[in-house]
Amino acid sequence: MTTKPFEIYLANLNPKKGHEVGKTRPVVVVHSELMQGILSTSIVCPLTTQLSPATLLRVHIPLNESRTTGLTEPSDVIVDQIRSIDNQRLIKKLGELPSAQAEQLQKNLQTILAV
Repeated sequence: MTTKPFEIYLANLNPKKGHEVGKTRPVVVVHSELMQGILSTSIVCPLTTQLSPATLLRVHIPLNESRTTGLTEPSDVIVDQIRSIDNQRLIKKLGELPSAQAEQLQKNLQTILAV
């Protein structure tokens, strides 16, 4: 399976360790187009329906974007839980992140990953 930046998939994140996010849940692909099709892994951020006002660590996806995202509830991208997963964990594609949320996610990732 080849994934593209900002696609949303349902993924099995179990087993988890410590404070990692687990369960079967939506994730958004955050790797560069340069990695597309090269590896059998994807860099993703998980989504949650437990909404939070923490704007640096979250990107909110409103329910009115469900046609694009394929999500059935308002959700937040958990930016600080970025991880690489094998593409075998991906169950099915749900949709894509709207452009406004994709831009915000890029900014938040640049901020928390700046070294």
